[in-house]
Amino acid sequence: MTFSILVFDPITNSFGGASATGNICVGAWVLRAEPFSGVSASQGADPSTLWGENVLKYSNKGMSAEAAITKTIQEDSGKDRRQISLIDKSGNGSVFSGMSNSPIIDEIVSENIVLSGNILSNKNVLASMKLAYEKNHDVELVERLYLSLLEGANAGGDRRGLFSASILVVSEDKTPISLRVDYSKKPLKKLKKIIDKTNEKSYSNWLKFLPVISNPYNSEENKKS
Repeated sequence: MTFSILVFDPITNSFGGASATGNICVGAWVLRAEPFSGVSASQGADPSTLWGENVLKYSNKGMSAEAAITKTIQEDSGKDRRQISLIDKSGNGSVFSGMSNSPIIDEIVSENIVLSGNILSNKNVLASMKLAYEKNHDVELVERLYLSLLEGANAGGDRRGLFSASILVVSEDKTPISLRVDYSKKPLKKLKKIIDKTNEKSYSNWLKFLPVISNPYNSEENKKS
């Protein structure tokens, strides 16, 4: 029901994810991220938000992506109807895809990038997303993730069409970015409008003076003193 991309950007030390689906509220259901744990996407016929949170908890404790997923799913009798992907805090990725999810199911794991999907139109969707992300290496992370989603949709995306889309980016040095379109007949078009608003100078300059993990007392007043 969903296609997702998870990434670690070593240049900005950021974790990011983007998802789109033929259902509503993909941002609330699928993506989870923490700067010291990584980024996850939990999706499928019967998605578990607990899976997405638990793999990050285990990653934070030092487990690899593969080990975190194995521990999370091992006792879940419903796992064959779920799909989980993770990039752990070291930038390594892994995916579990239950075979009772509706076809087409697919996954790609590469350096600093993981893609996963189910109810896809074809097996080219994720490969197209990966290529779009990699060829747009010179643009900001949020924009790269958006372009990846857009290419996935252009390649066929969710075979039911799209009704929601989201992007999530976290790091120690910047404020988190969580952009969501919960329901629309053109969710990617609306998502792009939100991205454009966040890029306006008044907003982007304001973000520079907000507290972040690496500078928890940041403020505009501190810059003046």
